[in-house]
Amino acid sequence: MNDRNSISQFEVIRQLRFPMIVLVTFAHSYSGVEEGFSLLTSDWNTYEFLKLLVSQTLVKVAVPVFFIISGYLFFANVDQWNVQVYKQKILRRIWTLLVPYLLWNILMAFKLQTLSLSVFWDFWCPAGIQIDWLGHEQWMPAPANMPLWFLRDLIVVSLFTPIIYIGARQFGNWLLLPLSIIYLSGICAFTPGFSAYAVFFFTLGACLSIRKLNLLDVFRRYEWPAYVGSLICILSMLFSYHTELFSSVMLCFRVTGAVAVFCLTYRILSVTRRRIPTVVVDSTYFIYLAHFVFFFSVVDTTFFSLFGSSVVSLSVHYILCPLLKIIIFVSIYVVYRWFKDYCRC
Repeated sequence: MNDRNSISQFEVIRQLRFPMIVLVTFAHSYSGVEEGFSLLTSDWNTYEFLKLLVSQTLVKVAVPVFFIISGYLFFANVDQWNVQVYKQKILRRIWTLLVPYLLWNILMAFKLQTLSLSVFWDFWCPAGIQIDWLGHEQWMPAPANMPLWFLRDLIVVSLFTPIIYIGARQFGNWLLLPLSIIYLSGICAFTPGFSAYAVFFFTLGACLSIRKLNLLDVFRRYEWPAYVGSLICILSMLFSYHTELFSSVMLCFRVTGAVAVFCLTYRILSVTRRRIPTVVVDSTYFIYLAHFVFFFSVVDTTFFSLFGSSVVSLSVHYILCPLLKIIIFVSIYVVYRWFKDYCRC
């Protein structure tokens, strides 16, 4: 890999993490779009529109981006794949993925006052609905700490990386063809541990890394088609919500949107010297693990007691309060880092 481009791609990856977790937080900070709301009706509602635009549309790029990054970094700097390398990768992820996954789900189980093995696998079922090509509804099973379904699937897919490595070496990009068809079909979309989202996007990042391709060089070849495709998908999703078309367009947008986000971030970083502070970027994983457990309802209660619940107040609340909660999470992490560094001294 070219050193200059390698630095650029890893910087883009690093800078992307925090904006993506902000989107994830917005996805889990709303009660759902009102049944029957449509942009085609004259009954305009700013609050419902914001939820549809952000939490049901724009946030769809976050999970693919994280899976692509995970797949790419898993094989980054691996010159020769063998049992020892695989063992080291998996052992490291026991501490960085599995242990946090178990602990934060246990914490959520205590909060919910429940005790069942399902808290680690499929405690929630209606965490997401999608219609596949056969017209069947696909429901997303999730653990007690619902956003950690991503971590669950990442752990499982990581265990099968030897198969991904062999497939990428033997078939190259052709490995992605059957996976992309399965993904776009919507079939097996939410199979616990083997969701099509996880397998396809993780393998996409892994293939690029295994073949020593620069992630940005590849994605930037499709930059403008990705921008145009994403815009078309966004508009289509806004006007097709509550219809079967929405599911198919959403799956396309996850692909075009992920490519567009990498390219757009690269362009932004190329023209500005400003970067998200390191400690803020490092807080991303903590926010991801903690935000569903601690929603800080006192923030919402205080807001509504001061400003009421009119459409305008609800709209401001939808944008402002998740950001305020993120600031609180970042502040907690900063204090933790300061205390940790202080103790080392």
